[in-house]
Amino acid sequence: MGIDILAFGAHPDDVECAASGIILKTTADRGKVVIVDLTKGELGSFGDENTRSREAKAASKILNITGREQLDLMDGNIENTHVNRLKIIALIRKYQPEIILANALTDRHPDHQKAGKLVSEAAFLSGLRKIETFDQGELQLKWRARALYHYVQDYFVKPDVVMDITDFFDLKVEAIKAYDSQFVSAEDPAAAGIMNLLKQIESTNQIFGRAIGVKYAEGFTSERYIGTNSLLDLL
Repeated sequence: MGIDILAFGAHPDDVECAASGIILKTTADRGKVVIVDLTKGELGSFGDENTRSREAKAASKILNITGREQLDLMDGNIENTHVNRLKIIALIRKYQPEIILANALTDRHPDHQKAGKLVSEAAFLSGLRKIETFDQGELQLKWRARALYHYVQDYFVKPDVVMDITDFFDLKVEAIKAYDSQFVSAEDPAAAGIMNLLKQIESTNQIFGRAIGVKYAEGFTSERYIGTNSLLDLL
């Protein structure tokens, strides 16, 4: 198919919270983005899997993405198994992305770091032709993205690269708030902690932005060197 970004999240809203700024920036420039939710987020304290599905559709509309996939792995127990790697490899080969985004390798939620490692390994294995996957009965061609980046989530991790999202930060907040059960209307005293997460996201994006002289930026880590053709391309 050939898309610009294939973004994986352990749960619905992971991508929105950590990387929707760069997604909005990409789709505004007519780039193609697909999001893959590994689980339905059924263990979340608020809402249920049907609610989360509805909210993900609303967020997808705001982000103007090309598509969204649901792998239905077990929330709270994402496993790095051969079967799960093949599921992700099949999606990578289906969409043939230039860039892959994945969960943080170190984070508060165990699913985040497990998902980050799972996607990282699958992204490499997707480039091996002797690993066979099929789409509607047809053998898929091998595919390896140009790069894979892990977005920064709950833990403050020093990024290897930051991307200016200043013009899209307000719309990013809208996409996050599309998860109404998680960020707006949860009727429980614990919901105050969720609202604090929005403040944390803004603060983190401001810290990353200040480092490159802009108002807001998102941070990403890389497992390999980040290259450029010209130092003039770097802020």
